[in-house]
Amino acid sequence: MKDEGGRQMSKYKVQKAKCMTTERRRKKGLSYVVVGLLLLGVGLHADEVTRVIKVNDGDTFLTSDSQHVRLLGIDAAESYQPGGDVATEILGKYVLGRTVRLESDLSDKDHFGRLLRYVWVGDTNINLEMIAKGYATVRLYQESLKYRDTLEMLEKQAASIGRGLWAFNVFTPPSIRLIREKLARESLGDSGVISWAVAGDYIGKLATVEGTIVRTYQSDKVLFLNFHEDYRNTFSVAIFVTDLHKFPENAREHYKSKTVRISGLVKEYKGAPEMIVRNPDQIEIME
Repeated sequence: MKDEGGRQMSKYKVQKAKCMTTERRRKKGLSYVVVGLLLLGVGLHADEVTRVIKVNDGDTFLTSDSQHVRLLGIDAAESYQPGGDVATEILGKYVLGRTVRLESDLSDKDHFGRLLRYVWVGDTNINLEMIAKGYATVRLYQESLKYRDTLEMLEKQAASIGRGLWAFNVFTPPSIRLIREKLARESLGDSGVISWAVAGDYIGKLATVEGTIVRTYQSDKVLFLNFHEDYRNTFSVAIFVTDLHKFPENAREHYKSKTVRISGLVKEYKGAPEMIVRNPDQIEIME
C-alpha cells in the first residue's frame, strides 16, 4: 500500500491508515444518523401556521383548522369576569383574522384537549405581549417553561406601574410587597384583617383573611386549603401544583390545623369566595 506521495508504507502505517479511514467512515455515518434524527425531530415539533377565526376570551381562540388553542404561560379573566371583556377585545385585536405561528413547549395539551402554545404574529410573541400590557397574569402549567423568566419579569413590571388591568383588582399582585402596598391604599378598617367567614363580602377586593385551616385536599392540579368542612360554599385558598416547589415540603400537612393570615385578591369561584396564592410569603402562620 502506498501513501499519497506514492511511497511504500510500512505495515504499521498501513494499519493506522486503515483504522483512520474506518473511523472517518464511522463518524460520517453517525453524522448522517444525527442529521436524520434532527430532521425527524424538527418534523415532529415544527411550529404550526394557521389562521384565527374566533377569539373565545383573553387566552383562548379557535383556528381555521378547528383547533382550540390556549395561550401557554398566561391566564386572562374569563369573559364573564371583571376585566374579561377587555382582555378578550385586546387578544382579538392581536390575532383575530390573522395568520399566526404556534410554538409548542413541553406540554402539548391541557385537560380540555386545547393546544398549549406560544402564539406569534410576525415577530411578536402575543403571550408576552398580553402580560407586558397588563391584560393577563402568569399561569404556569409546568416548572420549566421556555419563557418563564421573561413572563414573570414582564408581569412584575406591569403590576408595579399599574398597566392595563393592573390598575384594577383583577389579578393578585405577584409579590407580597405589592400586595401590602395596595392594601395600605385600600385600607379595610383599622387592621385590614378580615375573618374567613365574611370573605364573601370582599369579592373583587384585596384583603388579609384570617382563620384556621381545618381541611386540605390536593388534586393533580391544585392544593386546596379550606376553613370550613362545607368547603364548597365557604372561603378557600387554591395553590397550583406548579407553584408548590416554592412552598414548604408537604405543604398539605404543613398548613393543616394552622391559624393563618393570607393576603391576596378575593375572587368568586363556583359561587364561593376563593383566593389564589402563588407565593408562600402570602401566608403568615400565627403563633
